[in-house]
Formats: sequence, structure tokens, C-alpha cells
Amino acid sequence: MKKILIFLLITAPFLYSFDQIIKWDKSVKTSETIIFQDGKFISKEGDIIDRSEVSLIKFNLKEPVESEKSDIIGEVTPNELKRRADILQEKYPDNAKLILLDEGYQRMNIDGSQYSRSRYSLKINSEKDLNEANLSFYSQPGEYESRIIMARSIDKNGEVSYLSLDDVTYASPSQGLEYFSGKKDTKIIKAVIPNVKVGSIIDFEWETLDLKPEDKNQFYTHWYFGGDDPVFESKVSYIVPENREFYWVAKNFDPYDPSPEISKKEGYKIYKFSRGECPPFVAEPQSPPMWELIPFVFGSTYKDQTYLSQWLAGFFKERMRSNDKIKATVDEVVKNSGARTEEEIVAALYRFTQEFIHYRSIKTSISSGLAGHPATETFENRYGDCIDKSIFFATILGLVGVEAYPVIVRTNDQPRPLYGELGVISGNHAINEIHLKQNGNKIIYLDSTSVTYKYPNFRSDNHGIPVWNPILNTVREIDPPDPEFNKQVFNTRINLKNDNSAEIFKENIYKGELDAGLRQYFLSMKDKEIESLFVSLSGRDYPGSKLKGYEYSALSDYKSDFSIKYNFASSQVLKKSGEYYIFTLPIKYSFSFTSFESRKYPLKYNTTSAEIRSVTLELPEGYKVRGIPEGLSIKSDILDYVSNYSLENNVLKFTDEFVRKKTVVNVNEYKQFRKNLLEVEHSINIPIVLEKSE
Repeated sequence: MKKILIFLLITAPFLYSFDQIIKWDKSVKTSETIIFQDGKFISKEGDIIDRSEVSLIKFNLKEPVESEKSDIIGEVTPNELKRRADILQEKYPDNAKLILLDEGYQRMNIDGSQYSRSRYSLKINSEKDLNEANLSFYSQPGEYESRIIMARSIDKNGEVSYLSLDDVTYASPSQGLEYFSGKKDTKIIKAVIPNVKVGSIIDFEWETLDLKPEDKNQFYTHWYFGGDDPVFESKVSYIVPENREFYWVAKNFDPYDPSPEISKKEGYKIYKFSRGECPPFVAEPQSPPMWELIPFVFGSTYKDQTYLSQWLAGFFKERMRSNDKIKATVDEVVKNSGARTEEEIVAALYRFTQEFIHYRSIKTSISSGLAGHPATETFENRYGDCIDKSIFFATILGLVGVEAYPVIVRTNDQPRPLYGELGVISGNHAINEIHLKQNGNKIIYLDSTSVTYKYPNFRSDNHGIPVWNPILNTVREIDPPDPEFNKQVFNTRINLKNDNSAEIFKENIYKGELDAGLRQYFLSMKDKEIESLFVSLSGRDYPGSKLKGYEYSALSDYKSDFSIKYNFASSQVLKKSGEYYIFTLPIKYSFSFTSFESRKYPLKYNTTSAEIRSVTLELPEGYKVRGIPEGLSIKSDILDYVSNYSLENNVLKFTDEFVRKKTVVNVNEYKQFRKNLLEVEHSINIPIVLEKSE
């Protein structure tokens, strides 16, 4: 097997035997020997090529590149790939893709640079997955290099078609306003594996070399051994210098043993993890993310967050600096708000940060991506992303004597990070941790990236997750809020007429997530669109209803909960059944997942919830209620529910309250939870029978 490698970190002269150097612009230099010295390649003929210009070097080429039609990697030949495809095809005939080999190794070099190499082989069974033949890799010459080593397709008859390296293209990425890398020589390496059709196997290998990691002491990595498609074999090797510690966490391996094979070679320790056949992951409604449930292993040179906290806290502290202009603005905001207590001041500055700093991400390095820009810069620009806004918010809170920190989280629509189990930088979001002193010490969390949240509410995708505070080097849990903070109130009054028509009055009051979401929604709509929304709401329970009026809260009023009121006329509220009339409560709960009698995975909600409903039916003379259904009462660790009916002076009133206290329903809790939900659903669907005297 010929070697096609990239060597860029060399500190002393070294003689290479080679045939060709290929530059990033695809120009080729051919020579017999080359010397690498002081960051430059020097050919026998005296040509000097800077290392940043070099895409790859081809060694000892005695025939064209196309002759590299051999079993390039390992021992898995085209025939073996076809055998694996036949085995998986028989077991999983309906799967669009079959993963035949997923292999890689990830290495921390002695000098702190990092290298990874991966091979991926799959069979394509549907047209929609033909795009798997399109390869694309990010590369930054001299910093983060990527290269396609080999790519080929294998058709049904076993004929192999190889990608020619001459067909690999190098393009500059498009750059928009929301994200800008700042790297003018960044390249996107693109190629299309030839002759790929439905039924083809594609097989390719690539490598990356991170030459300039921001911190050469850090090495943390991960590997997933399954996914949406069946996998025949998946394996990964983590390689670290012998003088470095290495820690790992593996989950979801049952019934396999997750323990690695550990060996040593040439000054390195090698940890090899492997997993045999893995069936396709079958999702369930509202289950945790797939990546939290399939087999995986994470590795790190750190057992906990201590070193990483110290590293990132240094960036945070540098950026949490203010100036006289910011101080004057903060003082003015607090004064104009009339805030007196600590929490009132935090609430005023929370609103200010949401509205004053617009969300936009502009990053030029890893450190700015993780630690943001200086608070002074964010203030002057009036824009920033989550970490910029959290740095700024913590800074201005410090100006008024409130202890606050930017903290790193992974939102609850993503797999839980391993904070507390392994030293990792694993987050997709930044918010604020605030330590209040008045009225008893307590820690709260706020997220200023959105623009319509009232204190103390914050985005629900931050609820029920671990939070990493680098400055304090702590890992805490953000508990879901009391359901009271996410309470919704729905009041309906139906004034029934003798002809079975009715005028209906509705009032809805929203707290927490829906309060913020509806404010944002209404802010995005024009008056005609809002009117159309209320027309649609009027016909939801009683089709054909005519809207008569509506109103909603002032969108800028953050002292009150958002509410809407509307009334409409319906031509028919009761259904005739023989000599009786049937009234059904205009209430709907969404329990669609209850079609599953049992579950393999937990049931997961973003946050807690509470709903209070009332329905008042005012009956005219001549109507009489034949009987009132019994109310229902349920109390459990997960939910509380109570409903009641009353009848007085020909006014029938129904009230209920549904409170869900937990965000995760474990598998062993699900059957009882489902039973309770079905009881609730059944109870509100019991019809009320009326009769009318002629």
C-alpha cells in the first residue's frame, strides 16, 4: 500500500523521497527529493514552496494514482463488504442504508497536535440516500488539515470504481451574516464517488490533522457505535502519549462488554473499543435524543472539569470588564425601572439585555466561540451570540453588586453532557448563573438570548440539565421550575340560546414558556394576521363560528402575564340525539403518545406544566340537565389532577386542574402514568345529557 500522508510539524531538516507535491490550487510539482526546513518544502531543483500552500505529498509514485485500486485500508476487502451487506440485507430488508464498517482512530500526538483517521462503508438501498456519495470536508491549511485518502464504489457485480484524486475540488466556503469564520484561506474539500447507484456499496477513508489546537493539553473525543441504520461493525482507537492519563466513559453497551483493549506502542497508549452488530435505533415519541441512548464512548485526558474550568475561566474573566459608558447606561436603566430590591434590579437588567443586545454570532477562533467577546465590544456593537450575551449580562450585574457568572450548558433537546463523569467541553449554549443574597441565599438561572421572557422565566430547553460554571469550577443541575411558573388558565363561558345557538366568551392567560412564545409570535404578525388567528381560534371547537371581538395584552407589558380574550357566535353547540341533547366539553388534552402501551425508553418533556380550565354553560329556560358526571381525582409522583362539576340556577360549571410535576417519566413509571392520562381523557369526554321542554 502506498503512503499518501501530510507532514507539517517538523522542527529539523528531513529528507523525503517523493514524486509529486500537490498544492491547494491543484498545481503539481514533480521532483526526486525534497527537503523540509523552516516551514518550507525545497525541491532538488531549488523550488521553494511554503507548507501552507501544500495540500498533499505523494510518495514513491511509480505509476498513476488510479493504480491505487487495492484494498487500501485494513483487511476488509470488497468481497468482505459484499458479504456483510448480504447478511444485514437479510436481517433488515427495509432499511435504506446498511452500515458495513465504521472505523476510526483518534490520536493526541506527543507535541500536542491531534490526528484522526476514519473509514466508513455502507450499502445504499434507496435513491434518497444517493447523496452519501457526495463527500465534503473542512480544511484550514497549516492549522486544521483534512484529506480524502481513498474513496470507491462497489456495484452489485463486484466491480470497483475509484475516485481519482484529480477530481477532488477545493472551494472557499460561503459566509453569511450569522456566522463568519474570519479565515480567508479556509477550504471545503469536495468530491463525488463515481458510479454510485441504488444497490451500490460506497467505501471511503479520510484523515484530519489539527496542527494548532488552542490548548495542546486538551484531548477529549467521542464515538457512537450505532444509529438510525443497522451497523455490522464499529470500532475506534483512542491513542495518547504514555505520559498522559486517559479516562473514558462508555454507556448503552449491554449485553456487550465496553472495556477496551489496552496496549502500548512507540511511546503511546492505545485504547481500542469495539462493538459488534448494532440494530437500528427505533425512536419513540418524546424519548430522549438518540445519541443519549445508543452505545457510545467518550474519552478525555481529564477526569473532571478542574483544568478545563481554569482554562476557560481565564477567558471569561478577561472579557468581563466594563467602562464608564456601560456603568452610566446600567445606572440609567435601573433608575428608570424604579427597581429597589435585588430581584427587581436583576429583572430590569434581564429585560434590558434581551432587548438591547441583538442575537448574532461572529467568531474568529475557538476561544471566542467558547468565551465570547469582551463585554465592552458587545455593548458597542449591540449584538452577540449566547456566550457574548451571558458575558455581558454577568458583567452588568456585577456593576450593581449582584454575583453572576456565564455558564455552559447543553440544551435538553441534545444528549446530556458528561459533566461530573469526565472532563469535557461539551456544550451548545451559554446562559447565566446568578447568586442572590437578599431574602435568603439562592441560585437562579436566566437566559437572555431570547427577547420576550419575563423574570424569572427562561427558555425551557435549559430546564432539567447539568450546568458547568468554569469560574467557580462547579457542576450543578438546573431543576425544572415549579409548575406554577408554567401555568396556563383557560376560561370558557357559553351563553346558550333557545335555538341551540350560543355566544361564547374565552379568556386564556399564559405564564412561562407560552407567555414568551406568544409575545414573540404576536410581535411577528401584522394586524390582519392577528385577526385571522382569532378567526381560526373561534372555529376550533365549533366549526362555522363567527368572530365578534377580540383583544390581547400589550406586548410591551412585562409586569403582567400575557392573555387573550375573544368572543364568537356559534349556530350549534348541542347535538340532538333522539329526544335529548348532548353537550361535550370543549376541552382537548394532547396525549398522543398513549397509543404505546409500554416503552423501551423514558418519556421526556422539556419542562413542567400546569393547566387550569373552567367551562361555564348558561342554560336558558326550558333546558334541564339530566345528570352530572362524577369528578376525578388523581395524585401521584408525576401528576396531580382534579375535576369537579356543579349545577346551580341552571348554570352548569366544570373545573379541572392538571399539574405535571416531573419532566422525565421512567420506563417503569410509564404504564401507571399512561393509565392516569387515559382516565383524564375519558372523564372529560363523558357527554352531558340535557333535555328541553317543548
